[in-house]
Amino acid sequence: MEYNDRFKDAPWYEKSSNEHIILVGTGGIGSNALFALTKTVPATYWIYDPDKVEAINIGTQNFKKNQIGKYKVSSILQNCQEQSNCSIRQFNSKYNNEYFPIMITGLDNMATRKQVFEKWSKQDNRELLIDGRLRANLYEVYVVTKGREEQYEATLFDDSEVDDGPCTFKQTAYFGMLIGARITHVLVNYLINKYANEEICNLPFKISEFGEPFLIEVL
Repeated sequence: MEYNDRFKDAPWYEKSSNEHIILVGTGGIGSNALFALTKTVPATYWIYDPDKVEAINIGTQNFKKNQIGKYKVSSILQNCQEQSNCSIRQFNSKYNNEYFPIMITGLDNMATRKQVFEKWSKQDNRELLIDGRLRANLYEVYVVTKGREEQYEATLFDDSEVDDGPCTFKQTAYFGMLIGARITHVLVNYLINKYANEEICNLPFKISEFGEPFLIEVL
């Protein structure tokens, strides 16, 4: 297959086929992230989401009109397989405490974020936790490696504290694509460093982008 000939000699590409990566949530964040991830990093992805595609998802998430009423995990699996060589294991259920050293969250609630973090942070062989957070015209990506656990934990709060904002302006397709691309960018940088056994690429703790002032912040 010549699908990936443009970057088959990239420093992360060949070795990353041995990675197993968990992605929790396949909505506005996860569906867009998986599109970029499966085209870029040929790992095996374990995806979790109990939800089905609704009409309201079509405008902002990586689903098709004929997938309305179907499970999101099976729908995004189909879409990715149509566009790339990918290995995906799907679970149309809530996250069940499965673990791999690299985990990604694309969630709309803090309770499951905390659950994923608690599972990940207790493992001696943990490597990377990427947490994406998205609203209509802003995103935040948190990058957690060993030693950053307390810094990340300080960003967690109760779902009751979340200001939902207007129900008709919660997501946009272009910011979903932006955060999906940024999550993939972070993973690639991490894998380059991992396989080279040195810090070649920057791996910030937090990346955020705001649409209206057109501001990108990296911490």
